[in-house]
Amino acid sequence: MKLIDIIAVTACMLCCAGLWRFAVYADDVKNTKHKLLWLLPPVLAFVITKEGPELSLLPLYLGAVIAACGFFTEQKNMRQKLAVSAACCMLLSFPVCLCNPRYRAKDLIGDFEKCFAEMHAHYVLTEHKGIDWDALYAKYQPTFAEADRTQDYAAYGLAWEAFCGEFHDGHTNCSFSEDITDAVNAETRRLLGNDYGLCIMHCTDGSFAAVCVDDSLAKYGIHNGTVITAWDGKAPDAVNRESAFYDSQLMYCEKDHIADMIMFDSFPDIDNAAFWSAMFTAGIGGETVNVTYLDDNGNAQTAALHPIGEYFDRFCQMKKTVDQGLKDTGTMQWKKVGKTTACLRIKGMSYDDVSYNSSDMEDYAEMREELRSAVLAYQAQGVRNVIIDLRGNEGGSPHFVKCVAALFAPKGEYYCSSDCVWDPETQFWKKDENGKFVPFESLTLQGEQILGDGRIIVLVNSASISAADHMIKLMSAFENVTIIGFTEPNGSGQAIGRTYGQNVGVSFSNCVCLGEDGEIFIDSGIDRQSGDGDAVQIIPFDAEAIHALFDENQDYVLDKALEMLETK
Repeated sequence: MKLIDIIAVTACMLCCAGLWRFAVYADDVKNTKHKLLWLLPPVLAFVITKEGPELSLLPLYLGAVIAACGFFTEQKNMRQKLAVSAACCMLLSFPVCLCNPRYRAKDLIGDFEKCFAEMHAHYVLTEHKGIDWDALYAKYQPTFAEADRTQDYAAYGLAWEAFCGEFHDGHTNCSFSEDITDAVNAETRRLLGNDYGLCIMHCTDGSFAAVCVDDSLAKYGIHNGTVITAWDGKAPDAVNRESAFYDSQLMYCEKDHIADMIMFDSFPDIDNAAFWSAMFTAGIGGETVNVTYLDDNGNAQTAALHPIGEYFDRFCQMKKTVDQGLKDTGTMQWKKVGKTTACLRIKGMSYDDVSYNSSDMEDYAEMREELRSAVLAYQAQGVRNVIIDLRGNEGGSPHFVKCVAALFAPKGEYYCSSDCVWDPETQFWKKDENGKFVPFESLTLQGEQILGDGRIIVLVNSASISAADHMIKLMSAFENVTIIGFTEPNGSGQAIGRTYGQNVGVSFSNCVCLGEDGEIFIDSGIDRQSGDGDAVQIIPFDAEAIHALFDENQDYVLDKALEMLETK
């Protein structure tokens, strides 16, 4: 029985005992205000039990109502009888709560049914991605039903993460109430497995390499960049598929350390999935793992590795090192990084609350002038080129995108994206006779070309999502722009909505965004090829990159961009 409920029942019973004695005093000292004290039990019953009504506490609530009847009589004996009856009734709360297996049970299956129904009705990429809702329901309903029966919060949270992963949509993800989050966090740490002193990454040439290597592995000749050929006799990417988090949304977030949140979606673009195809491998194993690798002379070697801790911490460090753009990044932060180059870091496409919730470009006037002033100030210092860092950009307003892109775009008009017609009769986005969404208004911009003949490089990674995807797609059409990164951007371009259960919130693509051809804008379809990846110049993830990232702690992608701009 929860402590707060024990306190509530005990406090109400003590209150009834006090009212039994007070009935004598109230009989001797007449005062109409005394009757208000008989309302104290229901106040305590419903205020202290802050978690809300609970069926098992019905005796408490009934007892509180019985006690409150003393408000309507001034007879001493009747009030004392009411106080005794109320306390006895309240006392029954203890055995009822202790014997009821559904005491304070969360309606986990109800959450699934509600959120599933709303997603089924409003998800806009069903045909585009080939979503089979009946199959999804048949697959996951038993899992949620079992989690509800056992009140297994961790299983419930992991089931939602796996469910969201089925969509391969960066906008389809979930978050939980605090107690569910705590359970999921604990299970995430456990399931990520053991730390054997390294992580493994998939290199551009198809090989797998050790990264984030612990010094204790030096005795085996294993260091950052060592080629790993097998993990317990299997290919690293094959082992990765055994992880509980493979092809699933993974999110870990402690409420006091939001900046340390780790989150991987199930990679809408299959090329990004290939880049991260060994990220869980090095946590999988028992008391001993046999790792096969090539030594510095190219000879195959095998070492028996033993756990030295939890994989979680090393996994997080690996992710942060690869995703350099996520570190210490804010929106609209400038820094001069070369003689003729400045870097603009944008973590989210948002300036302030007024502009974020507005489609009126005049609401972006302040931001536009701030941005223009910064560019002019850097030009006065000899800056000709700009690096725009969108790594880890979590999206935001498309109008923010338009405002920033227009400043740097070459002269002329450029197409951004199109909205879709809303059908009030079907309460869904309108489709034509061929089942295609019907375009509505288009968003365009006029280029200002503030840099003149200067050049722009945009940095991206697989966590550049939503409005960041929009900016990347838009700016890839500019002749003065080059897009680079270890990976393509996330590949999720629709607008989102959210559905809520009692214990979960699920976001998903529910607002259509179309391209100039009238097709779904950016989001990958059944083939899992997104519409903004082809323009990215992939920076090889190789021995040179690994050495720079993990041995020298350098921002390798930023350095490559600077090299491209200042050597030409």
